[in-house]
Amino acid sequence: MKRKLKWKVKVTLLTILSIILFLLFILEMIASSNVSKGKSLTYTKISNLNYVTYLKNNSHYDSRYLKNDFNLVASLIDYFSIDYNYSYTLNEKIKYKLTYDVTAVLEVYDSENTAKPIEKREFKIADKVTENGKGQIIKVNIYNQKIIYDTYNQIIQEWKKEISPDATLKIYINVKWKGKSKVLNQEVSDTCVTQFDIPISQKTIDIKSPENVDETNPILKNKKLPLWYLFIMAVTLVSFIISSIYLLINIINRKNISKYEQKINKILREFDRAITEANGEFVKDEYTNYIEVKDFMELLDVHDNVNEPIIYYKNSEDLSVFVVKTGHDTYYTLIRRSDYDD
Repeated sequence: MKRKLKWKVKVTLLTILSIILFLLFILEMIASSNVSKGKSLTYTKISNLNYVTYLKNNSHYDSRYLKNDFNLVASLIDYFSIDYNYSYTLNEKIKYKLTYDVTAVLEVYDSENTAKPIEKREFKIADKVTENGKGQIIKVNIYNQKIIYDTYNQIIQEWKKEISPDATLKIYINVKWKGKSKVLNQEVSDTCVTQFDIPISQKTIDIKSPENVDETNPILKNKKLPLWYLFIMAVTLVSFIISSIYLLINIINRKNISKYEQKINKILREFDRAITEANGEFVKDEYTNYIEVKDFMELLDVHDNVNEPIIYYKNSEDLSVFVVKTGHDTYYTLIRRSDYDD
């Protein structure tokens, strides 16, 4: 019969295999994080709008103009001067196309019904500018945009003959650009719309300064793991699970094996060169001289003397018979479960 692999050797090999598969899977996980780790750019975006209110000649103020944070008397306002700065900084030089313009939208509502505007009129404050450039910084500087207050106030005065108007002049500074990043190998872009609202209809107006932007963030591009890599990881994981389960089964079975079974297995394992397993049961007949020997080691001496194989019969779950036949004599020894298990 084939030599059976010793239990300790089998468990050792399974343990080593499980550890190798587990470490391999961990290494694949670490490698996958590097494979899927995306590239990134960092950008800093700054958008800032300031305005100055210029006044008509009057006896109330010593200065010709007022800066932010004043409650303004509408009849004293001559015009607003707006300065706007935008910058977008990347840690990579790119080619880009930039456009920007300044528009104004006058929205007029009935103060008693503000659900829908009565009039909505658009004005061009600054024509659209288109620029092509290359660099790490994309800049827009717009200075001295003049918003003459009476130009829009006169429109409201006409509406006062019909209704009690509630009007706002909304100034929009529109910046848009796009370019190609070599680092990310994709298009990068930004659209920035800054809104500046000027109330028109009130006698005194309180202008809220727009929210300026100052932010620094990454632009990320993640890679996807290829299917073949995912397949290898899955095979490694499944192999680790199977080997671990098989190892656990061997350990559990070893713990559950009886002393009787351990004895039989030990004999079969250590003396397999001399033993031949037989099918069926060992049955005595009347024509043979049967000689029962004390134990297996004495039967092994008989085998060595007569040079005949030891035949193993598994008569039942509780009885094993080892036999050496020599002519009309048959030597045998019995190993019973009751002799080893309580």
